[in-house]
Amino acid sequence: MGIIAKIALRNIFANRRRSILIGIVIFICAFLILVSNSMANGVEFQVLKGYKNIQCAHVIVGWENLKKVNSSDATRLLFLTSNPSFELTKDAENQRAINTLNEFLEKNKDKVDGYYPSIRRSISILYNGGEVQDSQFSLYGLNAKSSKLMIDSKAMSMYKGELLSEDPNAICISKQKAEEDKLNLGDKVTLESINPDGSRGTLDCTIKGIYANGAGWDNMYLFINEDTAKQLMKYKDGYFDLGRISLKNESDASEFAKDLDAALIKDGSKVLRAESYLQASKLYPTMSKSLKGLCNLFILIFLVVISIGLRSSIRMNLFERMREFGTLRAIGYSRRQCFSIIFLEVFFLSIIALSIACGIAAVLVNMLGKSGVYLGTGPLSYFGGERLYPSMKPMDISTTFGIITLFTLLSTVSPALKLCYQNITNIMVKNMKKVKVWRTMFFGEKHSKVKYDGLNKAV
Repeated sequence: MGIIAKIALRNIFANRRRSILIGIVIFICAFLILVSNSMANGVEFQVLKGYKNIQCAHVIVGWENLKKVNSSDATRLLFLTSNPSFELTKDAENQRAINTLNEFLEKNKDKVDGYYPSIRRSISILYNGGEVQDSQFSLYGLNAKSSKLMIDSKAMSMYKGELLSEDPNAICISKQKAEEDKLNLGDKVTLESINPDGSRGTLDCTIKGIYANGAGWDNMYLFINEDTAKQLMKYKDGYFDLGRISLKNESDASEFAKDLDAALIKDGSKVLRAESYLQASKLYPTMSKSLKGLCNLFILIFLVVISIGLRSSIRMNLFERMREFGTLRAIGYSRRQCFSIIFLEVFFLSIIALSIACGIAAVLVNMLGKSGVYLGTGPLSYFGGERLYPSMKPMDISTTFGIITLFTLLSTVSPALKLCYQNITNIMVKNMKKVKVWRTMFFGEKHSKVKYDGLNKAV
């Protein structure tokens, strides 16, 4: 095999112009695959960071009405107005479910890293003396522990002020909402809510914080002190809208959620249910994978089209080099060895081009991973925020290597086999005959013979 590889390498450097042209095509394709997958990795990190640290953690505990909302709905854990979280008419049953939840968490405290029950309700904000109203806010009650988690995990970063102020009537809104409604630190606003019992609540507040924009759905939150939110909404002790459970081992999420859900419905009650973050939404965990799959599919189709053109180039090149391979066959080289030379020529070119593409892509991704790719606050922000931070994974390189290997096979297999299965005498005189390659490979040469007339056309 060593001499075969040496011949293939010699052929690459002997015809540098052809090698460079083929190498450039492979380089472009490999570079596009690596960069697009790195961008998709950035989307995955950004989206899951907000999804896990703001919306649901590893396991979410919600009321029965949450189960009625389709898990493919992107706002399922964001706005909870159309389906009130809990029903006050089932107070006794609700309290039993809350007690069961607390007992389960205590029994499994060795697996739990943190439990964050929170208020999550749609709310309106009034300003300019009540003349202007914005109802696109999701009230989010925070305590010191949950606020610290969001800041430490970098799910939230502050643009101005504080996420959670010592002032119980302080609120924090997104930069996007502040710009849309022309609000700033120190502005007085009024919150107006529809409570679970049907009554209306109002609260005069002061904007003490503006957080930096994230994904589009993460800019709708209005953060407020948890105790203040409970008073505004008239929540009884123990009640919450959504309970987020963070585990020490993320891989335990599905099993933990299954066990907790079984414990909650053990006595026949279904007022409180548990789901893993993979169940709670079909959108966020799969968004980046779908995006990466679409990018790779597009590039793979692009590669197939290129391989068809490259196949023609290889076929013409092999026709010009027929005597070379005829000589190899004449001195004892087998068909398999000749095919290996042709395949290795393109394969080695692919490896060289892939290595160069990996090096350049790694430098580019490293630079963009630090500075970020600015997406703005428009529709592109739904890929994870105003800025996207790409990252390259070893699996991306393996995937690219597999695609490039497939590309090499598609480009070389047909012209190479047709050359290798010619008679040696025909190869030496550059007289290419039609050969039924696959039939010959499996049934022998007598099945592959094709008669020719004087015009060299098959009859």
